[in-house]
Amino acid sequence: MENTAHFYRQLPVSPTQHQTRMLEEIAYLEARLRDIGITGDCAYEKSLARTYDVLLRERREQLADSGIQLSRPDE
Repeated sequence: MENTAHFYRQLPVSPTQHQTRMLEEIAYLEARLRDIGITGDCAYEKSLARTYDVLLRERREQLADSGIQLSRPDE
């Protein structure tokens, strides 16, 4: 766990590393959304789901701006 935290505290040294990190963040956020459901069971989960949804959109836009296109499962 400490290695993972250290990895994310470092600045990416190359565009490829930056894109890899973005893909990992997207995968994590998608997994968390699947776990709690898009609507959540309580106010806390609903708030998390909204936040994760916003973060996902931001990360996908950033990744698209970097030149990588994602195929989204809901498309």
